[in-house]
Amino acid sequence: MVAPGTEIVSAKSSIAPISNFWGVVKINPKYAYDGGTSMATPLVSGCATLVRQYYVEERQHKPSAALLKATLVNSTQWLTGKDSDAKTVGKPNYHQGHGRVDMQMAIPNACKPGLQLQFVDDWQDKTKSFSRTGDRKRYQFVLPAGTPELRICMAYTDAPARALQNNLNLIVQHLETNTKWMGSQDLPDALVIPDPDNNVEAVKIQNPAQGTYLVQVFVGNLLQVPQDFALVVTGIGVPALAQI
Repeated sequence: MVAPGTEIVSAKSSIAPISNFWGVVKINPKYAYDGGTSMATPLVSGCATLVRQYYVEERQHKPSAALLKATLVNSTQWLTGKDSDAKTVGKPNYHQGHGRVDMQMAIPNACKPGLQLQFVDDWQDKTKSFSRTGDRKRYQFVLPAGTPELRICMAYTDAPARALQNNLNLIVQHLETNTKWMGSQDLPDALVIPDPDNNVEAVKIQNPAQGTYLVQVFVGNLLQVPQDFALVVTGIGVPALAQI
């Protein structure tokens, strides 16, 4: 996931020389232009703050770090500029990850009438966490006609250690046609799918068919227990998820 980091306007210390910045904002000398990760990182932090505010105030839910991450990754737009894409075909890639964060696609807002966000985030109730390899959770919803894009992202906070400890995977299925999508199925140079190396998996479906969708999160390998996860589903008219 990436964010803008070129010619970003930010607050300027009154005692900092202009040589510390990329340029001065002529209409207001209290601000200056700067760039790099020093600008991109706080932009994403601000987006995460807005997402957290949405869950707390609009959904009366205390979000996990995984839910914030899943929501932001789920919002991303793919950059298509000449210098933004890796030579290796596939998503996410080594140049931009899942793409550029886009708050208009992250949470319901006036710019996207009808955008609905459904989520699962049971991190505070360990009785609902996975406890063994092979466990799975299944969610179902009926998508109406006319939805331009369906976005689904699963993320989790893995146990601390070298490399991935617990491997959770995402699969989405349209029941009427039996069409299936795996999380990270277009990962460049992937040797194995389901993805065994990442704790974030996403599925984006353009012009999805109406009908019943089944979303499954399952455990490919569990070395340390318990393991919770966060799941985010967005799209125009996406109804509540029913656990089955």
